[in-house]
Amino acid sequence: MQLIITEKPSVARDLARALGVRGGGQGCIEGDGRVITWCLGHLVELEEPDAYDPGWKPWRMATLPMLPEAFKLRPVRSSASQWKVVRTLLRDPRFAEVVNACDAGREGELIFRLCHELAGGRAPVRRLWISSLTEAAIRDGFARLEPSAKYDALGDAARCRSEADWLVGINATRAVTVRGRSAGSDALFSVGRVQTPTLAMLVARDQAIRAFVPKDYWEIAGEFATATNVRFAARWTYDGRQRLGRAAVAEGLIARSAEQVGMPHGPRVESVETKRQRVAPPMLFDLTSLQRTANGRYGFSAQRTLDLAQALYEKHKVLTYPRTDSRHLQKGMHETLPQVIRVVGEQSEYAGFAQRLLGAPLPRAGRVFDDSKVRDHHAIIPTDHKGSLHALAPDERRLFDLVVRRFLGVFYPDAEFDQTVALVVVGAGSATPRTATKRAPKDDEKKEEETDDRLIDALPPPPDRFVARGRVRVAAGWQEVAGFGDDEPSAKESKGGRDDTQTLPALREGESLTGRYAAEKKQTQAPRRFNDASILGAMESAGRQVDDEALREALKERGLGTPATRASMIETLITRGYAEREQKSLVSTALGEALINGLPVPQLASAELTGAWEERLARIARGVEKRADFMRDIKDAVRDLVKRVSSAPGIAAPGAMRASRESGARPATVAPTTVAPTTIALGSGTGVACPVCGAGTLIVGRRAWGCSRWREGCRAVFPFEAGLPGAEPATKPKWVRKPSATPAKPRRKKTP
Repeated sequence: MQLIITEKPSVARDLARALGVRGGGQGCIEGDGRVITWCLGHLVELEEPDAYDPGWKPWRMATLPMLPEAFKLRPVRSSASQWKVVRTLLRDPRFAEVVNACDAGREGELIFRLCHELAGGRAPVRRLWISSLTEAAIRDGFARLEPSAKYDALGDAARCRSEADWLVGINATRAVTVRGRSAGSDALFSVGRVQTPTLAMLVARDQAIRAFVPKDYWEIAGEFATATNVRFAARWTYDGRQRLGRAAVAEGLIARSAEQVGMPHGPRVESVETKRQRVAPPMLFDLTSLQRTANGRYGFSAQRTLDLAQALYEKHKVLTYPRTDSRHLQKGMHETLPQVIRVVGEQSEYAGFAQRLLGAPLPRAGRVFDDSKVRDHHAIIPTDHKGSLHALAPDERRLFDLVVRRFLGVFYPDAEFDQTVALVVVGAGSATPRTATKRAPKDDEKKEEETDDRLIDALPPPPDRFVARGRVRVAAGWQEVAGFGDDEPSAKESKGGRDDTQTLPALREGESLTGRYAAEKKQTQAPRRFNDASILGAMESAGRQVDDEALREALKERGLGTPATRASMIETLITRGYAEREQKSLVSTALGEALINGLPVPQLASAELTGAWEERLARIARGVEKRADFMRDIKDAVRDLVKRVSSAPGIAAPGAMRASRESGARPATVAPTTVAPTTIALGSGTGVACPVCGAGTLIVGRRAWGCSRWREGCRAVFPFEAGLPGAEPATKPKWVRKPSATPAKPRRKKTP
């Protein structure tokens, strides 16, 4: 018999349908020589510190660092009943083999291997690795099951990720929190390998915005007309710069140009150059680029996009596996894609585009098909499942539409534009025009630190030159399919109020013009707040602000977290009170800023260091680096951080951070941490994040504080006598029962 273990019940049902397994069972589906069961996500987790040493239970600096020789496992309490089913089946001698059918990725590998290890399974294991849940893909995957040993390196990387997060998270959280007491802080400071560098980027951006002092500057707009009164706009430019630092300079420049009206050296065309530009289709989506595009186009949060993509993959079967970091396809897929295009073309919205592609062989472009760029899964594309758009919810349909148009468009020709640059000169002089047409950076292309040093504070020598730009699309290419330009956040089309898209008249060199001039007063702009799209981009490139697609690809392995975890990390920061959403922006709170400002070990907040660790995990997954070397370095880093935290000042209380904020700043969000009133309701919340699971908050129990997620399996318990974690020992609260929503029934009197 064959035992198949999936990650979710829905996937188990899909496999049963494709394989013809019809029977029922308790926590499984059984029939035709196969039993299919599921894990409900993580059924097994790493043990808590006190499982290794009872002395590790209290939060004391003397017990740190906690470095287990070997990690112990335990079942997740909230899913104990399903764990018993899986454990029993893994121990059942009836099975000749086990198929690991958990999600085909690092986390899915971890989920299965932890279950298999704790259950003590002995049957041989083979791996199902598929990128689509259509019946054809499932049957094809079972026809080419591979030995589990082929994925041992991926399993090693998964264990390293899990154990490194335990070591850094628990040791750093306890060290920083306990040390904070010396500074009078009663906050619980949660520190994580990916969480803290992500928070540091938010804090740094918010501090830069508060510290920013705007400066006035002026630009000179010219409006010119030909002899036939055809008008066009141009911008005064000198040495590639357009910003004047003083009003007097702007006024002098306008006066100088105006003096030439009707004179021999009045405005005239110095040069005209037209170039044909080709804009290649944007690359296929990976999860991060899909999240960024959906955020920019529809305002979806990263988590919302992931949830929608997961539903399109699991429930509707119309998208391939979404948790991918690849934007390419394997070369072997070239022959199967016409069927996908044919199925997509059955929807009226895409029929015309699909028919054009099916009329000729698909191109084999290297920017689309590249085996070396596909690791666990290929890019997100539609499947050949014949679904209906009418079965999709509105937001699911929007996301599906993005993926389909990107998929079809990648096989269309480049969009083509005629880009014209005309140089208008006013006045006489010997100044060279060699750099006059150098394009001044748009506002959103400039590096933030370069804003001020581009101001011109003195009147440059004549003559004055004005640059006019115009762009006309001559071939829509892929943009016809997309219905719009490349709308990824990195796109730089016609932003910043420029005149790049105007249609210029037919101009000839030496042609005389008339002109008028106006000064436009502007202010330098503070850095933009992060939103879901921009923070995902920063996480992907380990904190570097990178717009170029090719460079982003090169930095992927050094990113913070993985495409599958970045969305949840943003939500974790919000849940723990370190960040919040203000409309579409993400901002840090006073608690988050206190943590980053007071970190005694700056490396804990280093995006590049954490990105380097993530790169090493990718190397382990490829078998290039050994698990033991990585874990040795992580333990050395933990020893060093505990040593440095113990000898450094504690983090100031978050309340003190409010005074340092400029007046008018938004109110701080600080979780209350002192919970020891004389009388408090049983089950009342404290607002303190649970230091064990990190997802719940501490609540008042009969004899101790516990986690609000105790039903989900969190076993955090902190006796009243020991005090609330992160706070000074508190008086044991007296508890009272919460008032019932329904009146209590009167007791019946006993009859004599």
